[in-house]
Amino acid sequence: MSFAQKISLNKLLKLLSLFTALAIVFWTLKPGGLIWQILMLCAILWFLIELYHNKTQTSKLKKSFLVGLFLMLFDFVVENSGKIAGLWEGYNSLFFVLYVPAEVMILCLVGGMAWALYLPERFDEVHSICDILLFSTFGALGEFILIKNGILAYMGGWTSIHAFMGYAVTWMILHALNYRIIKMK
Repeated sequence: MSFAQKISLNKLLKLLSLFTALAIVFWTLKPGGLIWQILMLCAILWFLIELYHNKTQTSKLKKSFLVGLFLMLFDFVVENSGKIAGLWEGYNSLFFVLYVPAEVMILCLVGGMAWALYLPERFDEVHSICDILLFSTFGALGEFILIKNGILAYMGGWTSIHAFMGYAVTWMILHALNYRIIKMK
């Protein structure tokens, strides 16, 4: 295993640990609407960590903004479409932009930027597969926990399996965007 692959694996394991800890906290404490604030704080902290590690790479920082912006806009379209189609509904936001919680928009922008900065410079198939599985699993689990906390409701036959597949497709698109279209360097 190369040095870059070890760093990549280390970052994946840290995210797995963070996501697992958040899932346990949100499941056991049921913080309700505070989940949004906790998630935003974690996204901001993650971004600041990645910013520190990438501070000399201004082109990568600029490109990470494009990834975060894309994720925010993509999520905005998907969430509004799902609500209009009667598949889900969100609750307990400080305010909504159409049907999307403003907190989710911030999470997508800042978290998307952090995510783009954390990725390996060069495409690594194993890392990408693990990353897609990690975000798909915890995205679906996170939505299940949001339901348990009264912040999200599924309707119209939508399930956690659909959410998992939706996250998988989203992260496949993000990997393609990052490595084929924007080409972070």
